[in-house]
Amino acid sequence: MKRTMKSVTGIAMGLLMLSGAVLCGQEKGKAPAKKPAGMPAMPIPTVGVAKVFIAEDILVRNYVGQTVSLAVVNVTPRVSGEIMKVGFADGAQVKKGQILYKLDPVQYDATVKSCEAKIAECKAKYNYTLSSYERNNALMKQNAVSRDTWENSRSAMEGSKAALLAAQAALISAKDNLKNTTITAPINGIAGVTNFTRGNYITPSSGTLVTIVQVAPIRVRFAMSSADLLTIFDSLKDMKSNTSVLITLPDGKVLAEKGKVEFLNNEVNRKTDSILLYAKLSNKKMQLYPGMTVRVTIRKDLHKKLPAVLPSALMHDGQTAYVYVVGANNIPEKRPVVIGNADGKRVLIEKGLKKGETVIVAGTNKVYPGVPVNPVMEK
Repeated sequence: MKRTMKSVTGIAMGLLMLSGAVLCGQEKGKAPAKKPAGMPAMPIPTVGVAKVFIAEDILVRNYVGQTVSLAVVNVTPRVSGEIMKVGFADGAQVKKGQILYKLDPVQYDATVKSCEAKIAECKAKYNYTLSSYERNNALMKQNAVSRDTWENSRSAMEGSKAALLAAQAALISAKDNLKNTTITAPINGIAGVTNFTRGNYITPSSGTLVTIVQVAPIRVRFAMSSADLLTIFDSLKDMKSNTSVLITLPDGKVLAEKGKVEFLNNEVNRKTDSILLYAKLSNKKMQLYPGMTVRVTIRKDLHKKLPAVLPSALMHDGQTAYVYVVGANNIPEKRPVVIGNADGKRVLIEKGLKKGETVIVAGTNKVYPGVPVNPVMEK
């Protein structure tokens, strides 16, 4: 038993001396022991990369806006009558000149015919008195008729002329009333719900028959701070010529159509120090309706070009922005950059990059100092 314990102790002492010798050899610069056979090498990380490209420098600002109609018309009757026909459906699109309501025209048509008959009567009387006056006027010059007779003929002529003019005016009014028995749409737009249906008797005091709202074109109203207004734009002309307006719908979709700033309000709101701007869109696809809340993106062309990268290439360390540039031997280089304008699809770089350099846009978490990567170009 004692011999066995001595043997174990000797073996342990030998192992300790051997491990000490190995450690001493490493400290003196000797090569470490070789990696055991069968252990795999660490794989090179694969990252997505993209080239630095050149893009137009465009200033972008976002605001909250609301759509407003260019015109809202409350259609009211000008004459009284029974509604014989309603020429539109509730909520339908109507065109300027389209018949909305047809009133019973019988009495107005009769009035027109009566006025026409009155005019014929007045014309006959006027022609007679005119001839009498001309005859008496010629005799008066020859002192062949009394002045009293001449004055009576002139008075009769002037009276018949006035009666003819009054009859003609009455005919104009009668024709206008007859015309107003057909009520047409004054603008293109969308009709609301009719307040009166066929069979109702309406008068000028009946109020609004239906409201028509113009939706194409349409305006978008939004407030911009006076600081932004003075910083971004030199003048209203600059605003109109160099600026485009993008509209994002409440569901997140961006309209393909671009709008233009049409005008701005005539005063700044004292409480918010902001001014209302109005942009105009044709709205041909009828995607905007008055009263909608939308996001307004102002894009101003600054007429210069700068290097640009995808937004995913940028990182921040709390002090500066930086990107990883893939250099020689595919070893990433951390490079600080100065960020310019951005629009969600690309970020302009004012300083730090140049066209054609390769930057990492995906897999930046796999990057370690001095460790090469396997770059794969993103599509």
